[in-house]
Amino acid sequence: MLSKLPIFAVAFLAGQVGLASLIWAQGLPPTPHTPDLLGIYPGMPAAAARAQMQKLSSTINVLTLNPASTGFQLTIPDQNRETVAVYLTQEPNDPFVWLIERSQNFDTAHPMSKDALLGALHQKYGKETMTWDKGGGGLYYYWIFDPSGKLLATADDRLKVCNGGSFVTYIGRGPENGSTDLANCYRSFFAVTASLNLLQDNSQLQAYNVELVNMPYAIAAATVTMNANNKAADQARRDQENKANQNKPTF
Repeated sequence: MLSKLPIFAVAFLAGQVGLASLIWAQGLPPTPHTPDLLGIYPGMPAAAARAQMQKLSSTINVLTLNPASTGFQLTIPDQNRETVAVYLTQEPNDPFVWLIERSQNFDTAHPMSKDALLGALHQKYGKETMTWDKGGGGLYYYWIFDPSGKLLATADDRLKVCNGGSFVTYIGRGPENGSTDLANCYRSFFAVTASLNLLQDNSQLQAYNVELVNMPYAIAAATVTMNANNKAADQARRDQENKANQNKPTF
């Protein structure tokens, strides 16, 4: 099942199997309450996170994503459409937050400058750990934290490829075929990432997306889910084989 992952990723995930059994028995490990995004942090219980999200609007209800176990979101359709989404760990884990996303799109009548957004991010998280200008109006900022939630002044440049959103489809079944996340993302990417889409003058925003993800926490939860799914599938196969063996004809 892991044959398409890079060798170093397979080795890392293989080491997670024993850890996952321990985590399942004891519950997922606690995570620091900071950093947070809008008061929501990785490791926060689902009910508490949903209540915190609902505080963002007194008129619009938080909606459950489909499938319901995935998480929930709030969309505020004002002049600059804003969406906040929270994604949860899957069974047999209890539902805890592992990823929070916030995005806005801007119209010309209600603009936001790059400096205004970065000023708010710097006030919340401090000086970014690194940046990445991908060209074409795409600009990325990274605030990377150690396991205790302390902001790092420097980090491995390869972490620029890490993206919590790309792991959403794997949280419910484990990092299997088709995953492009690298093992160092799984090991150490606990970060706030801001992606900015700029207009041609490079000072005004067309849109932005900010995400907070704890990938080591997510990979631990996903590995537990993967192991449980595999165990259930193996048991179903054995039950089917036993049923077939008992269905003997009479000659």
